[in-house]
Amino acid sequence: MGVLSHLKIINRKHWFICHACLVQNNHDSVHALFFETGPGEDFMGRRMYPCPRCSSTNTRSFEQLKKEGSEQALFGLERIVRQHPRSIFEIEPIKTIQG
Repeated sequence: MGVLSHLKIINRKHWFICHACLVQNNHDSVHALFFETGPGEDFMGRRMYPCPRCSSTNTRSFEQLKKEGSEQALFGLERIVRQHPRSIFEIEPIKTIQG
């Protein structure tokens, strides 16, 4: 990791982890993280997004992890985000068939 990767600013409000994807992918965090900038839904005082990969609502923002005191997990997730290009985590939502 270079010096510039430490300078990348991570806006914790826009980064999420999907716990369903984390379990399905054998705890591979790269395939469970996603970046979302849309308005989201307010659910019991926190912003919530359905996962664009699996449509699960079992997601948590980095900001929520910080508030919950999960510093160790947050440090590891932010490190993963810094090591990979953002384009990996910008995922188009699954198209559903409407009838």
